Amino acid sequence: MLGLPNLPDMWGVLKEADLNKIRREAERPFQVLLVAEDVGDAERAGVLLSGPETTRHPWLLPADPAEARRAAGSGMLDLAVALSPTPDLSPALAFAVDALREARVPVVMVVFGSRSSIAAIVQPGEAARAAVAALESSAVPAVAQALLSAVSPGMRLALARHLVPLREPLFSELIEETAKTNAMYALTTGLAETVPVLDVPLNLADIVVLTKNQLVMSYRITLASGKKGTPRELVGEVLGVIGGGFLFRQGARQLVGLIPVAGIAPKVAVAYAGTLAIGKAVVAWAAYGTALEPGTVKKFYRQALSRGKDVAQALVAQARKRAPRRPWLRRRRG
Repeated sequence: MLGLPNLPDMWGVLKEADLNKIRREAERPFQVLLVAEDVGDAERAGVLLSGPETTRHPWLLPADPAEARRAAGSGMLDLAVALSPTPDLSPALAFAVDALREARVPVVMVVFGSRSSIAAIVQPGEAARAAVAALESSAVPAVAQALLSAVSPGMRLALARHLVPLREPLFSELIEETAKTNAMYALTTGLAETVPVLDVPLNLADIVVLTKNQLVMSYRITLASGKKGTPRELVGEVLGVIGGGFLFRQGARQLVGLIPVAGIAPKVAVAYAGTLAIGKAVVAWAAYGTALEPGTVKKFYRQALSRGKDVAQALVAQARKRAPRRPWLRRRRG
């Protein structure tokens, strides 16, 4: 079994990841314009997006349509949110949205007062759209998801770092994206190992790749949670909280040797479930200040393994469909 690497070794795992770049993205300032016929609606949306029991974040800028047209060409806006009580925009709001589009500012449309399927259809020129019953707390998840889908990955970190309601949907996206990435990596290396000519056991390099992805995911979560510190300090905190040994021992104990004896699916399931468990543990600590018990990550892992098996079966089935002329793949179980 692999021993627990010390922090410098873990740091070596991350040498290809530009953690300072990720940090700069998370800490960058931004300006989001909130446009509505009634500036009071824009102000209310700003307070909701800033988080419970807080005032509007200063980087969320309420404006009426005339102010929005003037601001469109400033070159300072990262995103605009247009708020309308009806799916059909008023002439003034429509002119403002057109000006923002011409200035290449991504526009998210929020229709409040209607949750119909028609109101939620994204229109040409819109980066995203959300339809909610009213500008109240129940609308925040849908609006937050629309904002995150309209911006770049780096901008997502910055938004979540400063706007608490955007954190939970971002955490879910980061964890799911990384878990699926690791599952796909486990699948592709597993396929190589089932080829008779390449029938070799999983080696340390495979585990290092999975671990690096998990650490980068964890680092992004800590930044989005608002934590401060150098990359080395934050990664060190993550390892101390979740137990660095889990990262490597989970891979060494459950991945090495599964191919070709047990088939591909168990390897894929473990890669997915282990990543999901680590992500949930880091969120519990970084975002909510939960003191994790020694067995917390293992508990999350056991809970995630069932979903991991479903994901693995689906991915393996897709691989088989794409490789109908490879009998060695179709014969193997898993």
